[in-house]
Amino acid sequence: MSESERTEASRSEIDYDALIEKASPALRLYIGRLEQENSRLRQEILELRQLVVRRQRVETAREVREEAAPVTLATIRYPDDVMVISFTSRGLAKRTPLNGYSTQRRGGVGVFDILSGRDDPVTQLLVARDSASLLILSTRGRAFRVPLDTVPLTEVRGRGGSLPERLMFTSDEAIGCALALDDELDDRSNLLIVTSSGLVRAVHRTYVGPRLQPGTLLCDPKRGGAPAAMTLSNGVSDVLIALRSGVGYRFDERLIRREGTRGIQTSPDDTVVGIISVSSDEDEVLLVTADGQGTRRQMAGFSANKAPGGQGKVLMKTEALVGIARAAEGDEALCISGFAKIIRFSAAEVPAKSGTVQGVNVLDTRGDSLVALAVVTPPLAE
Repeated sequence: MSESERTEASRSEIDYDALIEKASPALRLYIGRLEQENSRLRQEILELRQLVVRRQRVETAREVREEAAPVTLATIRYPDDVMVISFTSRGLAKRTPLNGYSTQRRGGVGVFDILSGRDDPVTQLLVARDSASLLILSTRGRAFRVPLDTVPLTEVRGRGGSLPERLMFTSDEAIGCALALDDELDDRSNLLIVTSSGLVRAVHRTYVGPRLQPGTLLCDPKRGGAPAAMTLSNGVSDVLIALRSGVGYRFDERLIRREGTRGIQTSPDDTVVGIISVSSDEDEVLLVTADGQGTRRQMAGFSANKAPGGQGKVLMKTEALVGIARAAEGDEALCISGFAKIIRFSAAEVPAKSGTVQGVNVLDTRGDSLVALAVVTPPLAE
């Protein structure tokens, strides 16, 4: 018999209950507490093992589903000069050909895009031709025009370059919002700027033309806060402003005064997330939320108000709306998360609704948050 076997045999001959009865009350109490703690730890280990098994079953089922249904679809090809531009909170920016991103089904996990640290999340996303320019508004309301073809060109998983360093921002300045200006293809005459608190201003597009003086003050943060979003308009359409709470307000653009107008009322814990121009009730607007949900809202069910500055009504049932863009059924959408997971899918996969809904899944965030949306219209078939 080995030493371990003799030790185990001798232990089995010991009457532990009798020994415990002979122990002092304090020792018996201590032993009882040890037994309770041991029982609790055993239960926790059992629950953790069961949780691991459940997670393994879920992952196995997910892998089976993903293998059974390909995540990529037939991908529309665009001209090689159509770019996807990604921005981070610290101002890193890059451009990558749109053809570098495959089309997926809505609700997929996407692919990783701009390379940045966890402390520098993605904040904005644009799609534009290489010949366009970027209009950058800083958090101090200063305007800069940057030729897109001077932004670093990288692969899908690229780092990019710092715009704040290039534009010589001050230490307390960051990118507030950005807009692509394609002077060759888009002749809309007005630029609409909305601040975080809902103050909207309209300026003629010539103010931000090729002769724009870098650093020109277009939006004073002392009146309404930092700039939150921009869009182009034809001067006679409606304006739709959306808040993070999912509330929106629509009114005639011609009601905006030269010095600026209160477009929508905001509460202290709410903020503007987007502004678009609405041509008619036939338009449809794609809305996306931080948890990866999306809906295509028909403007026929969201009528215009007679005056700006109201409290608005619900566009989408959410507490974290993050993106808004006009999107027809034939368009494609790109959504990106804070950790730079980007997905390209057909807008037709998101059902069009005339009323308020919670939406459908457009990006599997998996602990991340969707932060930005861009919509692009495919080229006409030859």
